[in-house]
Amino acid sequence: MNWALLMKLTLKSILNRKFTSGLTLFSICISVFLLLSVDTVRKEAKHSFTNTISGTDLLVGARSGSVQLLLYSVFRIGNATNNIGWDSYQKISSHKSVAWAIPISLGDSHKGYRVMGTTQDYFKHYRFADDRGLDFEQGKHFDGVYDAVIGAEIAESLGYKIGDQLTLAHGVNDTGFSRHDDKPFILTGILARTGTPVDR
Repeated sequence: MNWALLMKLTLKSILNRKFTSGLTLFSICISVFLLLSVDTVRKEAKHSFTNTISGTDLLVGARSGSVQLLLYSVFRIGNATNNIGWDSYQKISSHKSVAWAIPISLGDSHKGYRVMGTTQDYFKHYRFADDRGLDFEQGKHFDGVYDAVIGAEIAESLGYKIGDQLTLAHGVNDTGFSRHDDKPFILTGILARTGTPVDR
């Protein structure tokens, strides 16, 4: 078989069908581009999740969808459909198969930023980006009921420093009637930047 002759005939055939050949080539290019884009987005989503939380095997919450629980508890997106009671948390955390547990409660906000209620175990056990722990840029973790710790993004955008008072609002909207003006929190710590939702 004469390969040179075959290549010449193929090239002439392609040139005779310029529009169809161009359209086919364009379709192949678009398909490859879309395939690579989807793969890149998939890898970035997995990398983003791994950077946000690591070393955690199980998320437990009230009955809802698993994706909704993940978005709510890890990424602070959306709202909880329901909460579990403190007695349920204690029962789960004291189970022999549970090494550690961190309770979180969302619902209040401060100037558009969500507020998370938790215990000091959050600073001890929370890991992100391949087992990195939380560090403090300034101050320390909370000790009292009305102590607060904020993320780096909030400290930067609102200009807070240790000792400042924070007034929370019930829900995400910061309206006058929903504010807890009678119970201000004292800022005791500012976390170092993590590149995760913890910063907010």
